[in-house]
Order: sequence, then structure tokens, then C-alpha cells
Amino acid sequence: MLSRRPTSVLTLLAVLFLTHTTSAVKFALQAERYPPAKCIWSAAHVNALVIVTANVGPGANQRVDIEIIDSSSEKNVYLHKKNINGETRLAITAHAEGEVGVCFKNYIDPGAFSVCY
Repeated sequence: MLSRRPTSVLTLLAVLFLTHTTSAVKFALQAERYPPAKCIWSAAHVNALVIVTANVGPGANQRVDIEIIDSSSEKNVYLHKKNINGETRLAITAHAEGEVGVCFKNYIDPGAFSVCY
């Protein structure tokens, strides 16, 4: 009679390996006329493939920009995209040893402000 233990052990090992390679961060990003950058940093090696998936929810009169940079002395800017919406996948290859930062800015449309007299 065969035991079901090896299958459950393999399943557990597969889950451990899969969860080790991925991580997610969820946060609210305040819309401002001149927004500060909200950056998330992660270690990366030279020539490492870095894949970023950003899920941006809808916001009236708002524009979310994303920039991927590194912490090297050259301050490489790998990517800069304006007005990302919904699920956006981006990939870059790191040029230097160190950290890669994914920075977001949420702009509010200046025309969204109304003045009442």
C-alpha cells in the first residue's frame, strides 16, 4: 500500500520555494499637486532581471507615474512611465550591484480644484 506522505511533502516544498521568490506590497498613495515619491527598494545583482507588476486603482482626476532607479553612484534610471492604469508589468535588467527602487508619484489634476466665492 502506498503512502500519501511523499505527495504532501513535495507539495509543501513546492509552496515554500514558490513563496520565497515572490513578494508583494500594498499601500495607499495620496494624490497631490506636487507629490513626493513613494519608493520601494529591493536588492539586485548585476544583470539580474527585475520584474515589477503594479496594480493601480482608479482615481478621479489623478495620474500615477512610475520610475525604476538604482542606488549605484551613477543613479541609473531604468524606466519612467506616466499615467499607468490597472495592472502594468514592467521588466528591467540591473546594470549595477545594489538596490533597485520602484518609485510612484500620484498627481492630482490642477483643474480638479474648484474655487468658490
